[in-house]
Amino acid sequence: MKFGVIGGNGVAATNRLCDMIERKVTAAGAFRDAHHPEMIIWQATSVPSRSMFLEGRGPDWRPDYINIAKQLKALGCDRGCMCCNTAYYAIKEVEEGSGLKFINLLEEVAKVVKASGLSKVEMFCSDGARKFDIYGSAFKRICPEVELVYPSESDQVLVTKVICGVKTKKRFDLEPRSLLQELVAKAEAPVVLGCTDLRVAFPQESQLPEKVAVDSLECLADSIIGINA
Repeated sequence: MKFGVIGGNGVAATNRLCDMIERKVTAAGAFRDAHHPEMIIWQATSVPSRSMFLEGRGPDWRPDYINIAKQLKALGCDRGCMCCNTAYYAIKEVEEGSGLKFINLLEEVAKVVKASGLSKVEMFCSDGARKFDIYGSAFKRICPEVELVYPSESDQVLVTKVICGVKTKKRFDLEPRSLLQELVAKAEAPVVLGCTDLRVAFPQESQLPEKVAVDSLECLADSIIGINA
C-alpha cells in the first residue's frame, strides 16, 4: 500500500505527521525500514488557503488538489490523504476528480469521539471549517449522540491566532502553546483539535493538556498506520 499525502498545509504539521507515524510504528516493534508505510509527501505550499476560500477571501484551491491527487495516483499511490482538516470540505470532489480514494479524516475523528463515550465536545478549527460546519455531517452520521459546539467568537479569533502563530518563529518561543493551553482550559467541554496545525503548538515530546480529547493529526497518523498494517 502506497500513500499519497497532500501536505504543506501547514508544512510543520505535515512534517509532524511523518515523525508521528515513524515514532508510533517504531514503538510498536518495527526494526526495519520496510516495516514503515510507503508514502509520497507533496508539500503543496503554493496552493491557495482552504480556509480563506471558504471565508470568501481567496481563490479556489480545489483544482490544485485534484491535479496533485491525479499525479499522486499516476505515481502509484493506492490511497490518499490531506494534512488539512478544512480541505476535507471537498473530499468527494477531489476523489471523483482524481480517481484516488482518500482517508476521510472527518469520519476518523468522529469515530474516535464516539469511542471515547463523550456526550459533548468543543471543536477548535479554522474559520472556514467552522463557517461550513464541516465536522457536523460526519458527527451526525457516526456519533449523533454527541453535541458539537464551537468556541465563542472572541475565542475563535484566538484559535486562529494559534493556527497562524505556529507557522512563524513564535512557535519556538512557545507563545502559541501558552495561548492554546489557556483556550483549552476555559473550553466548556473536552476539546477536539480539528486543525492539524494546532498539534504543532506543542513540542514533539510534550503531552497534550488533559482536556484535549482528540487530536486530528494523531487520528490521521493512526489511520495511515492502520491501513498499512
